[in-house]
Amino acid sequence: MARRTPNPFKKQQPKRPEVCKTTAIPEAVAANESVFIARPDRPWIHLVVAVTLAVLCAGLYAWTADFPMEFDDHMYMKNNPIFKDATSFNYPSRFTEFANLAAKIGVDPDLSTNFILRPVAYASLHLNYLLSGFNPRWFRIVNIIIHTANSILIYGLLRLLLRRSPHSSALPNGSSVFIPATAALLFVAHPLATESVTYIIQRFTSLSALFYLLTLWLYFFSLNTVSMRHLWALRTSAVLVLILGMLTKEDVFTAPVMAVLIDRLVNGTRLISALKRGLPLLACLPIIPGLVILTSMAQHGGAFSLTSIFHIVNLRDQPIDHWHFIVTQITVVWAYLQSIFWPVALNIDPEWPLHRSLLETPVLLALAALITLISGVWWMWRQSRSDARCSVAFVFTLWFFITVSISSGLVPLPDLMADHRSYLPSIGIFALAACLLDQLRNWSWQPIIIRRLVPAFATLCISTLAWTTCLRNEVWRTPISLWKDTVAKSPGKYRTWVNLGSAYSNLGKEDEAVKCFQKSLHIEPRFGYASFNLSNSLLRLGRPQEALDTAAKMIELNKAAGTQPDVVYTVGLSLAGVGRYDEAIAIFKRILVVIPDHINAHKAAAMIYRKTNNAQLALQHYHAIAKIQPPDDGLLADIRNAEAALQSPTLNSFSNQNFRLR
Repeated sequence: MARRTPNPFKKQQPKRPEVCKTTAIPEAVAANESVFIARPDRPWIHLVVAVTLAVLCAGLYAWTADFPMEFDDHMYMKNNPIFKDATSFNYPSRFTEFANLAAKIGVDPDLSTNFILRPVAYASLHLNYLLSGFNPRWFRIVNIIIHTANSILIYGLLRLLLRRSPHSSALPNGSSVFIPATAALLFVAHPLATESVTYIIQRFTSLSALFYLLTLWLYFFSLNTVSMRHLWALRTSAVLVLILGMLTKEDVFTAPVMAVLIDRLVNGTRLISALKRGLPLLACLPIIPGLVILTSMAQHGGAFSLTSIFHIVNLRDQPIDHWHFIVTQITVVWAYLQSIFWPVALNIDPEWPLHRSLLETPVLLALAALITLISGVWWMWRQSRSDARCSVAFVFTLWFFITVSISSGLVPLPDLMADHRSYLPSIGIFALAACLLDQLRNWSWQPIIIRRLVPAFATLCISTLAWTTCLRNEVWRTPISLWKDTVAKSPGKYRTWVNLGSAYSNLGKEDEAVKCFQKSLHIEPRFGYASFNLSNSLLRLGRPQEALDTAAKMIELNKAAGTQPDVVYTVGLSLAGVGRYDEAIAIFKRILVVIPDHINAHKAAAMIYRKTNNAQLALQHYHAIAKIQPPDDGLLADIRNAEAALQSPTLNSFSNQNFRLR
């Protein structure tokens, strides 16, 4: 390896004065570890890198700020009564009740579980909601800021680690800037990040990555100080940030482990010393398992069951076998790696086969590829332990596998694969790539012209990734474009078809919506959400008998659907549409007993009474609506018409008005 030639014209740095006896001893010295000696720094370089990262991130994502909310944005925020209720944040005072609240009110039980495990992320999203409602602009602006901060932290962490290495003096000139800057630029420009930035609800992922990176930066920066007061302030801050991260998303569970590994493999600290030094972080490890156990017990009558704990977010009707999930994740992790190097098949809702044996060909091939990668980087590290770049490359390869293990093995998840799960793990691969590029840049065996082409190649890669990110973001512009892209990539997944149908329905294209819902039900006849949406689209097309038949079949396949207010309401509308008014009124009355402020039930009942020329009862429902929400011009006109009909019973204009279904 080429060493940097000393510059005889360089001004010599004055010697540092000896530390007096009363000065605190650095922790590394006390532990007989290597002491970090900083090289002369040029702060303007860091400013240029930070500004470049911020400008690139803004250019890639700022224009997406007003794109509509999508997919789980609606489930976990817009249509989630738990999210909109600020009192949900005091759930520790009523833990058992809250853990079962979602199931009690008839929504997905995962809404309670998710809120308990990720209160910090929900607090961030709720603050956006309080400030601007569900306007997507400010949600995304915050996401863009978080992504920018993550890229800057990657730069700061890698630079800090390279300069703290006991072999930092042997680094070629410029490596301590080239490697961190290249890794950060690859990260900020890569289209894999679109699902953690443009997709609003996946702030779970980007915000947890922010806390993860900040924890490690604070922890290792604390090793630079000679002041015990500053050391404890930084170390305490690292612990507090770690706790915030663990209450943001479960991925942060591995941060203490990574802190110890980095300290051992990059800093050269003895394992026992690294464990002792990392004890405050390691002491936080029980937080996430503890929350999971308490939530599971609360949802199962206080019973402790490992099966229930590990399957806390798994499918409830047909749970995925844990071993099958682990086997399948071998192929998924390999797919994540492929997407990092060749991101052409990004998909918001990928379709992935479930594998059941290690002997299946795709599993064997993926396993061989992953083992080859780990072995190759390990061999490189073993051959060049005195090269700080090899240590960083090896530990960040481990970073990829350790951080991805939470979503790809530890706990079975209902979706086998999701692009946003590779957001945090991808940092490890970008760091590995940057280290390899730097070694190629400084390889003395090749012509200097080739070595100078490496930065140009890195720039080309970053530019290509940035362009691909713009193309991927363009897909998110409208629900139609997003779900057409998804259906093309996942044609056999029933959920993609129902989401495309919903996008068509929202635009009033009910004929297209009906085809999509029918396609979804053809793939999975028991998918109640598709049946529900199909019923409503048929109602809007003036086909109430078909809507009634569809709703009846849905209830036949799932008895619980017959107790859900929205489903019962649709059945009532269908009955009214075919002229069975008495049965429809009975249904609406039943809904109003349970939910007195159900505006649509009041409206539907009033419409039936209008149609049957019962102005008195129609007027009662109109007044009930006016008490629930401020009356608009249409409601005021309906009230006037009903009052006029009461005063002139022979007047037939009230009953002749059209009966309009929602």
